[in-house]
Amino acid sequence: MDRTNDKKSEAEFFQIQKLIGEQKFGEAINRLKKITARDYNYLKAKTLLEYLEKIMEYHNRDIFSSTNLNMDPWFE
Repeated sequence: MDRTNDKKSEAEFFQIQKLIGEQKFGEAINRLKKITARDYNYLKAKTLLEYLEKIMEYHNRDIFSSTNLNMDPWFE
């Protein structure tokens, strides 16, 4: 990766961190996938992508794990 792509990726990474802070995980994951598609060896992006996907997996599993059929799981 040359210097211009490195600066561009770091700027994109800063925007992704901002999205994560706002809990916009889906949009952050989409941006990380674009970065890893462009540069598969960008370890920082790959690691964060795996981390966010795991968070989303547990988050989705937790929401739908409720057996209470009288209320939405969000109100428990």
